[in-house]
Amino acid sequence: MKIGLIAPAASPLGRRLHAGLRRRMGNDVPWFDASMPEGTRMSVCRTGIRWDGHELDRFDALFVHGFRYEDPVIPAADPGTEPGADWSLWQSEHVRRQQRYSFLYSMLSRLEDAPVRLYNGPSGHLAAFSRHHQLERLDRGGLRVASAICTNDPVTARDFARSAADQGRAVVWRTATGKCAWQVFRDRQREHLMGADKPPVLLAPTVEGPLRRAYAIDGRTVLTLEWAPPSDDALERLEVFAPVAGPPAEAETHEAGNALTLSGLRWGSVLYVAGPDGPVIYDVDADPAVTDLPGALGEHLTECLAATLAGEPPPPADSLAAAPRESLFLRRMLRIQFDIERTKHVTAPPS
Repeated sequence: MKIGLIAPAASPLGRRLHAGLRRRMGNDVPWFDASMPEGTRMSVCRTGIRWDGHELDRFDALFVHGFRYEDPVIPAADPGTEPGADWSLWQSEHVRRQQRYSFLYSMLSRLEDAPVRLYNGPSGHLAAFSRHHQLERLDRGGLRVASAICTNDPVTARDFARSAADQGRAVVWRTATGKCAWQVFRDRQREHLMGADKPPVLLAPTVEGPLRRAYAIDGRTVLTLEWAPPSDDALERLEVFAPVAGPPAEAETHEAGNALTLSGLRWGSVLYVAGPDGPVIYDVDADPAVTDLPGALGEHLTECLAATLAGEPPPPADSLAAAPRESLFLRRMLRIQFDIERTKHVTAPPS
């Protein structure tokens, strides 16, 4: 079996996953640097797809991390130049970055047509780019999703919030693209987010029930988590994540796997609320940030990925326990973050 990894050389998940694959497969697990540094040899032609002498279309499985869909015509905001670049001179690094990205996009798109298990290809990232379209697609597939709208109209937003309030529900919001947390949408947020000069955002009513995130590979959920938000009660701490096991998680496993399959993804996470009538999906992530989870939880997901890629069953999650995210040793430094967070919701200066 031939397994490969396509990820930036600096990727923490890439480093962990590569080590896990080498323990199972030996040293013959190539890691292809997705940043394509100078000296990288790549080609796409009628006879195959090659990267530094390896024929990628002959691999059994390739795991892609750190890739995202973006318009290749528009250079990213980060020009990728050296710190302290002289902007009085013409900087063209963004053109080279666009060309590298375009080639990588084309190569991965060709691999989607090859007999290779690709985790995940560009089509899955493209389908996940517009979060509103993503929810509509899952809704058409028969899954229960958040009743979201996408708007920058203050009147529409006000009427939407009033309608939700009449049903005893609050409203949450998030950006229409990219990675983002759903946050409470109050008058203060409506004043700053709504307007003809602002980009539309997603609004959705809340659903009663715990918020959960399920991680699935090839349609099978390998871990479901609930988490408590950061708190400064007594001793400051960051998020605490807890595995969900037993009948509740088992009943929702099928839904999470279906959501990823309908999204064209072999691997990813599904954010949902375990509502009284079943899970209600709010988001699907095509490239979850596994290394942001507490140690044992992140390691479990990495082992599940390595095992699946190697053709082995993923390890059980029975022994996992609740764990907090690692915090700063000087906890007083967290006070700044908590103070900043409060300014998003305080409507009047403190007395």
